[in-house]
This record gives sequence, C-alpha cells and structure tokens, in this order.
Amino acid sequence: MPYLSQVIGKPVSDAAGEAFDTVSDLVIYHGTEKFPRLTGILLRGDRSRVAVIPWDAVAEFSASGIRLRVERRRLAPRPLQPDEILLRDDILDSQVVDTDDIKVVRVNDVELRQVGTDVRVIGADVGSRSLFRRLGLEPFVCRALERVGHPLPGRVIPWNLVAVLGGTLTPLRLSVSRERLKNIHPADLADLLEELPRDERVEMMTALPEEHAADVLEEAEPEVQTAVIQELPSERASDILEEMKPDEAADVLGELPEERAEELIGLMEEDKAEEVSRLLQYEPETAAGKMTTEFIALPASMTVEQVLARLRETKPDDQSIYYLYVVDDQGRLVGVLSIRGLISSAPDCPISKLMRTDVVYVRADARVEDVAGALVRYDLLAVPVVEADGRLVGIVTIDQLLDLLLEKYGPRKLGGGFDLLRRKAAREGSGAA
Repeated sequence: MPYLSQVIGKPVSDAAGEAFDTVSDLVIYHGTEKFPRLTGILLRGDRSRVAVIPWDAVAEFSASGIRLRVERRRLAPRPLQPDEILLRDDILDSQVVDTDDIKVVRVNDVELRQVGTDVRVIGADVGSRSLFRRLGLEPFVCRALERVGHPLPGRVIPWNLVAVLGGTLTPLRLSVSRERLKNIHPADLADLLEELPRDERVEMMTALPEEHAADVLEEAEPEVQTAVIQELPSERASDILEEMKPDEAADVLGELPEERAEELIGLMEEDKAEEVSRLLQYEPETAAGKMTTEFIALPASMTVEQVLARLRETKPDDQSIYYLYVVDDQGRLVGVLSIRGLISSAPDCPISKLMRTDVVYVRADARVEDVAGALVRYDLLAVPVVEADGRLVGIVTIDQLLDLLLEKYGPRKLGGGFDLLRRKAAREGSGAA
C-alpha cells in the first residue's frame, strides 16, 4: 500500500473512469482504535474542508490514484466530523511522541495498509528516507547509496506507539494519546517536556491526570518547571502544585515572579497553601529551605498499637517512614523511633520507652553542606530540622540531598562523598535508627 505522500495530488476518477479532481487530503477516524481507518477523501477543489467524500464510495485505492464506485453526479459529500482529522493538515510535519523510545519526533510521512475492507494508518515514518520520497527522489537516492554499500534504512514507528500532540488535537481528542502518556515513567516525560514547544507542553500537562502531571513536573529541570507553571492556565497550575510535595511546590513557586506565585497560592487549598507559604519564608540555601514537611510526628503518650493503627490509616510514603519522630506538647523534638523496633515490641508498650533520645538534628538555618555532613557522619537516611526553640519543622532525606548536591557540584566534585550518599539512597528503610 502507498504512503500518504504518494497519494496526495493523485487523480480521483468516478465510476466511468473520468478523472475530475485530485486528492488534497485523507480523513481518518481518531477514536479508540490503535490503527485508525480511513473514513474519507478531501478533494483539491474543496477549499472549505467540509465536503468529505465518504470512504464507502471508494472502489480502488493505490499510489496511482483513487477510483470511485459511483458517478460524479451521484456523490454525496458530507462535513468533516468532530472525531475525524486530516492526515496531511493535522499529522504530516507535526511533532509526536515515540512512546517506545520516549522522545519527540517529526512525522515525515504516514504509512497506509489494506486491512480487510479498510485502509488503516499503520505507522509514522520519521526517517530521512521519507523526506526523499516526498521530493520524488527516493528510488534514485536509495539506488545510489546501495551501490556504495550504505543503504538508506526506513524508520517507521508503529501507530500504536505514537502519541499525537499539537495541531487540532487539543485537548479532547487526546483520549488515546492520554492513555499512552500515562504509561510512560514521569522521568521520561520530564525529558520530553524539555524538547516540546510551549503549546505541546501545555497540552501534555493538561492531558495527564493531575497526580501524574505533578510527578512529571517534580522530575523536570528547574527552568522547565518554571516555564510550564508560567504557561499553564492558573487553575490547572495550582491543581498540579497541590499534588506536588510541599518542598517541590515551594521550590517552583520561589522561582516565579512574586505576583504569579501569590496568585497560584491563593488558588490552592488552604492547608496546602499555608504549608507552602511557610516553606517560602526560609532562605533557599538552608536546611529549612530544602526540607520537606511530610514527616511523621507522634506524641510520646502513644502506644505501639496506636502508632501502627495510625500508620495503617495514613499510609505514609517510603521516605517519610524512614524514621518516626516523637514530640512533646509544644511540638519539640524529644525522640526517634525505628519501624523495626516498633513492630518487635508489645502492642501496649508506650513509645516513650522505645524511643531514642539522643537524636541527631540540624537547625533550620544550617547550610546544605552541614546537612550532608550529618547524614554521612551519622549514617542516616533522613535528618530532622528544628527551630531554635526545638520545634520539629521538617526533615531532609538522603534522596533530596543527593539531588541538591548533584545539581550544585556534580558527581565528580563530590567524589567519595557522592558514592556514600548514593549507597545510602539505595538502601531500604530497614537501615533506619
């Protein structure tokens, strides 16, 4: 079967064999099908993009042209439907996401194939061979390269591995693409954000569920985070920030113009807005400026059974459960528990009898280098951050610090210290105190 570029401009004949126009574009149904079928033809003479010749009027389809099964005067053109798109106008030369290799590519041509009684879109040709095909030079170039022992390979991405972005496919027509994007790791999507232009970035972050979009933004480079939050509509941006970890959201907001940051904070839920605003009050290059407020603080009066019940109810994430911190009535840090010690003790045992009181901590105004020193020196997975009066306000985890030090110094400058941190970051919570 031909490629799209081989069909455009070819004659369209009626049942009597009379050529009366040429192919301007092909129409596909963009629904839930992995390989969408052709549903119509747009003729060169139709400038309105509304008079689509239905595909059931087609008798023969090839690279030499299209023959219809009815006479020209019996054709019944119809408007382009909301769930239809044009291959040439909407897909050709557009950017798509190759969800197999996880990168942005440009569609140079579209491969078509007969499947039963249908003609379907099989793949997006993104190789250089397709460019020569469009210029009408493919046979000559391929023969010449084969003679010198350097054949020109084709590169067609199966359509079921393509997520279409941009053009007229925003945002309701992204239902299929949205499902494909959801299966890509947030770190890979964060890399894609750097490659996409503004409109496609906005489209992708709009198409993803808020929680997934937040994970992607957390993985992105700081300058990309700032650009995306600036570009997104305010309501969408605030919803994504709400789903992010408080420290991550505060870092993003801290890079925005003050007026924009205040606007987005004002749209966030009250509890999350207060938490993020509190973090923004600290100097960025201090322990408090880098900490997360997602940690577990328990009153000393609780028993083992009560603590385990709370953990089952709240389902804390992996990093916040490294250590369980014990505080007094004023929120001052008085002790630390390990999960190992907790589950091996009697249910009615007060945690005040299990906790360690010689807690290693850092002050809120401590330098990042001092936090790193405490984590490495005392073999910790997280270190608590306290105010001058002893109140526990947050923690800095080994993973957070690793990202910060890599951003600031790079692995070569960190040397052996980096290796120590990396090994600690790979441990499980069983290494907790």
